[in-house]
Amino acid sequence: MVLFLNGPIQNSDFTFHNTPGKAVGLRLASTLNGILGLPEAPHLWNTVMLAGDVLHRDQVHAGFAPLPRRSFEHARLMGKYTPDLPPPPELITDAEPAVATLALDMIDTRLSRGSLRIERRTLQECASCGHMIGPVATWCTACGGARLRTHRSRHLVHDLTDADLSMSGRVHGHHRKRHRHVDAMSAQVPRCLLLSRTRSHGIRLDPLGLDGLVLDPRTGLHVTVLSAAQKAGATEVAMTATTRAVSHIAAHGLGFTSWRGHRLRYAIHGHIPYQEMPALERMYTFHGVTARERQVFEARFLPLIAWQNKGGTHPAQLAPLLKYFLKVHRGPPVSADAGRLDRIREEVGRGGTSWVMNKHLLAAVMEEPVERTANRV
Repeated sequence: MVLFLNGPIQNSDFTFHNTPGKAVGLRLASTLNGILGLPEAPHLWNTVMLAGDVLHRDQVHAGFAPLPRRSFEHARLMGKYTPDLPPPPELITDAEPAVATLALDMIDTRLSRGSLRIERRTLQECASCGHMIGPVATWCTACGGARLRTHRSRHLVHDLTDADLSMSGRVHGHHRKRHRHVDAMSAQVPRCLLLSRTRSHGIRLDPLGLDGLVLDPRTGLHVTVLSAAQKAGATEVAMTATTRAVSHIAAHGLGFTSWRGHRLRYAIHGHIPYQEMPALERMYTFHGVTARERQVFEARFLPLIAWQNKGGTHPAQLAPLLKYFLKVHRGPPVSADAGRLDRIREEVGRGGTSWVMNKHLLAAVMEEPVERTANRV
């Protein structure tokens, strides 16, 4: 059975109240796991960010006594949750000790096989703070310095081929279908990737002799998902993410999507135009939509629509979708009998989404249809 986990969300400056679209992957994973009868999964977060380095450092320079970095990140994460989306029993970040241990094990194995290597590279860096700078940058995004220099140092390197970048078999539910948009964006990826970065926080590569460097967070977030899957005992894990997100991270995840019987694939979903939701207020009032109905529509039904409409949902579709939801939700009760649930679960397991627009099947899972189990997957 497949376990759904959210693609780790960047711990940037937002809350789920102000930016509900950030929660689509979380809510989709929760809904699909609930349909499968699985226990509530942890929420995964990306905290290896230059912006986090800068914010934490600036608090020190301003005379504050900030929390240790992990506690600092955790406090920021907890502030993003709302009464409608409370924090789960467990949060996992991409800098957890268990994630770091797994990452180093994977890197060691791939270094011994030759699929990764450590070599000296000449790169541009900031003369003031030593932060790695892109080849066309003119100033340092870490400290703002304008004095740049070239520097030759050792880095973790991964060479890619065109075949490596194909999405064939890497997307949950579309084993034979090529994702042209993702493939096209992947074609722009350099064929020689550096998987080491200058950050103050993250999976440190010092044990490999790469002092002061951490694993690229785009690679680290794949390891985070695999680590959570291992902990849950899931052999198959589907990571919820938009097409755009996958196109930016997929190349850096090559070689880090399977490990000792655990395999990661992408469960691609589209965007939901939550910023246009105020336009539905008159419809909510006209149809007498209750607070509970609104919560189920926005937090449970629309993420399922995002999974079906992988290219995104247009604002003009919101009103018809609300009417369809109300017709299903207010229709005659539909029992979640074993045969119906088995059919839905089979569809979910293979990535099928046609059942979402089958009102009889959808009605059976709009509320929590089954008791979540304490079983491992």
